Amino acid sequence: MKLQLSAIALALLTASAASAGDVAEMRPLGFSPDGKFFAFEQFGEQDGSGFAYAEIQVIDTETDRYVPGTPVSVLIKREEASVGEARRESLKQAKDILEARKIGDDPGYLVALAPISELSGKIDELRYQAFPGFYVAEGVYRVSLEEFDVKGEDLCASMDVAVRGFALSIADDQTPEARREVYRDKSIPKSRNCPSAYAIGGVVTPGYGSNGPHMIMVQVSSLGFEGNNLRWLAVPVKP
Repeated sequence: MKLQLSAIALALLTASAASAGDVAEMRPLGFSPDGKFFAFEQFGEQDGSGFAYAEIQVIDTETDRYVPGTPVSVLIKREEASVGEARRESLKQAKDILEARKIGDDPGYLVALAPISELSGKIDELRYQAFPGFYVAEGVYRVSLEEFDVKGEDLCASMDVAVRGFALSIADDQTPEARREVYRDKSIPKSRNCPSAYAIGGVVTPGYGSNGPHMIMVQVSSLGFEGNNLRWLAVPVKP
């Protein structure tokens, strides 16, 4: 798995825009005050067309499902449109959903960020501290990712894509051998578009005193027009 993911990372970093898929950037939008909802945005330029896109995902952290009406996806089919324009439009369309749940009243902490372009560490493991600080204290965890083969859509087979699912496990840093599984794909949603590889891209935690979960940000390599695209998923985890 590590060799496969590393090869994908290298391809994304070295391929020209004309021969590779697109890589979405990610920004957390924060939690609701009670930690029951979390939102983030991802955005970029679509492979093939070059059109600017932006998407906002709002997740019910108790059910691990999208809030009705989301994701809010925007694709501006004008070559001169900027990614900033797409982001502004997606935020405008999601405004009522975000405000109704007071998303961002708790901005949370981006305590770890290791996108696939980070080459110094493992991309199927991440060690992080739940709250930022100069000194490592209590609340240090290790999250790990496992991949496995799953049945995909007929389109995936016709495109010769070996579809993969993933599972997440977490452990206290003091007892890494006692890790426990906290998430496993039971099926692959069509929206993942023939996923072939995954990487742990970061962790967002809620503010002090919140009962909200840690959000494990997972990068997904999936089928694109000119190559593999890279998108983000958020998985709520109670450590």
